[in-house]
Amino acid sequence: MHPPVLVAPEEFAAVGALVVRAYTEGGVLAGDDGYAAVLADTAGRAAGAAVYVVHDDAGGPVATVTLSPHGSSYAQVAGPGELEFRMLAVDPDSAGQGLGSALVEFCADQARARGDHWLVLCVVDTNAAAIRLYQHLGFVHRPERDRQVGPGVRLLVLTRALRADR
Repeated sequence: MHPPVLVAPEEFAAVGALVVRAYTEGGVLAGDDGYAAVLADTAGRAAGAAVYVVHDDAGGPVATVTLSPHGSSYAQVAGPGELEFRMLAVDPDSAGQGLGSALVEFCADQARARGDHWLVLCVVDTNAAAIRLYQHLGFVHRPERDRQVGPGVRLLVLTRALRADR
């Protein structure tokens, strides 16, 4: 895997399309509730958060994640001492190569570098595959922080304590 780098403006459309495709094929977008437009808006995310992209050997985007520190416009649930990541997506053609896990570890490294002690995220309660991955990576469900964001749309909040020695 090439290391994650900040997305370049000329990649905004391709990275947005990657996120929409990954969420759609992963069964997370069940109909157009307007969230697809949010996922596609890489430029908007980059204006309020740090959007990272992983490239394949040909230079195309294969994975992405958005880092949203506490207090930033894209943070949904991050509190003091927490770094939130959002919209982690892996191109379905590149699935199974460990890119998702590697991006989570990248997020943890970024959080430690910032002095944060927790990594936090929201995941829709119907996304069983993502929930299993995050739990495998040490995340714990925090039901007291869950959010109902629309009719039938519940976001689970998961957190992971970060050790300084990792």
